[in-house]
Amino acid sequence: MLLALSFLPSPLVMLPGMAQVTSPAGTKAPAGTKQSLAPAEVVPAQIPAVEAWRKNPPTVPAPRPFTLPSVDTYKLANGLKVELVEDHRFPFVTMALGIKAGSTLEPTDKLGLADISAEMLTEGTKSRTSKQIADEVDEIGGGLSASSDYDYALLSGSALSKYSDRIFNLFTDVLFNPTFPDDELTLKKTNLIQVLAMKRSEPDFLAEERFQRVVFGKHAYGNVAPTPATVKAINRDDLQKFHDSNYLPNDSVLIVVGDFSPAKIKEMISSRFSDWKSGDLPVAESPALPAQHGRHIYLVNRPGSVQTSIRVGNSSIERLDPDFFPMLVANQILGGAAQARLFLNIREQKGYTYGAYSGLSARRHPGSFAASSEVRTEVTAAALEEFLYELDRLRNVKPTDKELKDAKNYLCGSFQLGLETQSGLMQRLLEVNMYDLPDNYLQTYADKVMAINADDVRRVARKLIDNDNLVIAVVGDATKIKHDLEFFGVVDVYDTAGKLSTDWEKQPQPGS
Repeated sequence: MLLALSFLPSPLVMLPGMAQVTSPAGTKAPAGTKQSLAPAEVVPAQIPAVEAWRKNPPTVPAPRPFTLPSVDTYKLANGLKVELVEDHRFPFVTMALGIKAGSTLEPTDKLGLADISAEMLTEGTKSRTSKQIADEVDEIGGGLSASSDYDYALLSGSALSKYSDRIFNLFTDVLFNPTFPDDELTLKKTNLIQVLAMKRSEPDFLAEERFQRVVFGKHAYGNVAPTPATVKAINRDDLQKFHDSNYLPNDSVLIVVGDFSPAKIKEMISSRFSDWKSGDLPVAESPALPAQHGRHIYLVNRPGSVQTSIRVGNSSIERLDPDFFPMLVANQILGGAAQARLFLNIREQKGYTYGAYSGLSARRHPGSFAASSEVRTEVTAAALEEFLYELDRLRNVKPTDKELKDAKNYLCGSFQLGLETQSGLMQRLLEVNMYDLPDNYLQTYADKVMAINADDVRRVARKLIDNDNLVIAVVGDATKIKHDLEFFGVVDVYDTAGKLSTDWEKQPQPGS
């Protein structure tokens, strides 16, 4: 638990001449005493004086108020929003550009286009090869990378502050002048296809893929990964077109955190970004999510598997939903960490697994909620029963005061710890901008979490968990688990390629 690092108990009160030597009775024995000292020989009067503090656990104070460092916010004429945060603790500068150009904007026959477009930014420009870019980044002790998510693309860079101008030059060069070299693209596609082949052997990936496809249907959130066919279909012209159409300054944000001179950094930004042309922003399609009717089990047959991957859940909420904070607390109580209900039940009490957790994703469009674990094949049905029990219990039984307090303290503590670094603060500022959150989101986060009560948790659990229409994705050996799973609902069997399987019983077993 993260908070435990910050709130240590009072130091042990030691009498003169005493050393911290543990006797069989569990007390601290005076230096020079023998370790064979019998409990009867311990002076009872010493126990309260030395050990009384152990009777009460340390109290956790309320979260400290978070004061956001001064953020200098302004916009360029082209619509680019800029946020500057000075941090002179270290001679380092971190920057990031968030662009609302994620995989929701890519065509279905070119899945992977958004990711490859982002990752290829650093693989060559009009004036630099990929090796020259990498060598210069290393020379200035920095970093430069690009990635893409469902809703946005992210270009980030960092360097020692005395090299701010050089990292800015690299940053803007890869942003404005990528050439998407054919040789680098071929290598990128080859590597990605190999990774996809490896993913097909991973139960957790197969469970996530099946779960997301059922929950989201034709929505882009249902695409966990591209296919080899869609990757092969992507060419250099596709990358250039996606970049030109979607990498636009309006509705994008540039964040710079670190040791810099405000006047100098503003001049750098003006000289490098002012000529970036704005344009018409594309709008992602958002088809309706499929309705779920009854509990349905989607079993991916993995012959010979000695474990079963389980994922249970349904669609959730948008990031701007007013119920986001109570749902965050509800998820934390259910399966957010090792002290949560799922972990304590399925691992600690039952011993079915090494860990059981739950997660809540809330994006620009409704995301998903799922509880998951990997269990031994022979306890698949028993583990699923416990999942359903805990989901139902969260809906119907209010959390205890301790559960509620622990969950809220964990969320607030980990949130504030994450803001202590330049990259952590930058990530949170990006979150505010990419999801159009209120300007005071960071300052009010802890207050909103701490305001959640037991009634809030039960109310949103009933909204979040559709217990009668759950999607249950399972990956394992169908010959060993399908019969038991039929007790919980209708079972459809798929192969590892994601296709509905009607002859799965005929598949050869390993060693046969």
